[in-house]
Amino acid sequence: MDWLTNWIFDLLYGIQKTICYIVDFIKEIFYMLAGIEPVQVNGGESDLLSHFLLSDAVKKAFWVVLLIAVILLIVFVIIAIIRSEYAHGENKKSKTLILGKAFQSFTIFLLIPFLLLAGITFSNTVVKSVNTAMNPYVLEQGQEATIGGQILVTSGYYAYIGEENERQEIEIKFITGELDYNNNEVVSQYYKIRSLDFFVGIIGGLVILVMFVMSAISFIQRIFDIILLYIISPISVSTIPTDDGQRFKQWKEMLIGKVLGAYGIILSMNLFFIIIPQIQQIAFFGNAFKNGIVKILFLIGGAFAVTKANIVIASLTGSHSGGSETRELIANMRTGKNITRAVGATALGLGGAILGGKHFMDSNKSGGLASGLKNTFTGSTGKGVSSSNPTKANRYGKMPTRIASMPIGVMKDIATGGIVGAGKNFIPRVNNAIKGTTLLNHPQALKSKEKPNANNTEKH
Repeated sequence: MDWLTNWIFDLLYGIQKTICYIVDFIKEIFYMLAGIEPVQVNGGESDLLSHFLLSDAVKKAFWVVLLIAVILLIVFVIIAIIRSEYAHGENKKSKTLILGKAFQSFTIFLLIPFLLLAGITFSNTVVKSVNTAMNPYVLEQGQEATIGGQILVTSGYYAYIGEENERQEIEIKFITGELDYNNNEVVSQYYKIRSLDFFVGIIGGLVILVMFVMSAISFIQRIFDIILLYIISPISVSTIPTDDGQRFKQWKEMLIGKVLGAYGIILSMNLFFIIIPQIQQIAFFGNAFKNGIVKILFLIGGAFAVTKANIVIASLTGSHSGGSETRELIANMRTGKNITRAVGATALGLGGAILGGKHFMDSNKSGGLASGLKNTFTGSTGKGVSSSNPTKANRYGKMPTRIASMPIGVMKDIATGGIVGAGKNFIPRVNNAIKGTTLLNHPQALKSKEKPNANNTEKH
């Protein structure tokens, strides 16, 4: 029994550390997507977003759009001048003002690539410094904190069995990765595995995993959005002479919200791992179960705060892109779920049709998938029985036509009973082709010979 219970608790910790390992991996992805950690490109290092913006394909697309925008700028200037000629009062603009707006647009055309790249580089540097400041283990130990180590320390607050005066040092080693939380032998030296709070460890880890996956998808979506905004920026700039820069202002707010929103998730994630370990040390109630519920609520609320951090940062810039982005992500997830369900149902239906043919499809319409599959494997195959005493003329004279028509019969079996029906009827069709009496091939089960009667034997 001890062996069995130890195996169960080892299995539970195996689930917990696997979840934590995936979350730690996603954290590394966060840093690369946000530009805090560089990526390897052709033997060199670069932040991901700058690499995409400076790629030949994106630069080519930008210059093509810029050429179109210059043509549009000329058209919009002409429209603005014509409109001004027929306007009265405050709506009337001088040609000098209109041409000044056109010159402003042309200047912004040239400045956008440099300002965007400089802004991204500056933001990466600032956020990298803030990220270091919010991570005390980077300052004290020179190492990054691991999420798996944090969750182990949090879930093992009451399971620690090491020396109490070394506790803080051991916890820091697990958090910074100096002690590997993936190694059960190392963990069992300092924590009693069966006493770990798996409710916090596994449920909390799953919640964090789901939220971090959503955030990672938002990161990647944001990179595509920033590149798209960069490419189409000349179009919004070209409208300045006609709308006094309203569309360009909207573009600018959206771009700033997209860029800074990514960094908001990183900073909020660090805040999450500053607060959560402290929650484990607080006793809200005298009941352990109630305390566990409160801690789970903090885990869920903190994970939601990480995913919503982009909305907070975007709101500071006056942009509402963060909120719409989250709603779009949820809508895309629902659409993906519906598409997956539809594709799955189609695949099951197609597979059932291949297996059971018309028999499956008829039963599937009336009784659903289970009925269709049942009828596929248990339905009648329509076998006949050959005559008990066939003449040689019927048997050998019609054999060529039975053999020639056998492929057509097999195709008919596939159409009506699918692969299963054709498989059931194959041997009976071979029997019919060799030993049957019919003109065309049919699935026939040969009549078994009667066993001699014991009474008749005795009489003879």
